[in-house]
Amino acid sequence: MGKTDEGYRKFKVSFHFIILSFAIGLIISTIVGFNDMERASLYLILGILFAGESIFGLYKNFNRRVVMQEENSNHF
Repeated sequence: MGKTDEGYRKFKVSFHFIILSFAIGLIISTIVGFNDMERASLYLILGILFAGESIFGLYKNFNRRVVMQEENSNHF
């Protein structure tokens, strides 16, 4: 794995963490102000979708990392 691959992986992890924190903030703000907003259910669904996508991206990235580590350890 080269430096560019490692940098890209770090970027993807950082990006998914930022999106996840945005989604959690969106969900919390929607729940807190549910009665004051006209489209609260739409924002809640949007936040859940963002969070799900971000969690899936993080899982996929960490799962790929574990598989690559196992493959590297089996070669020696």
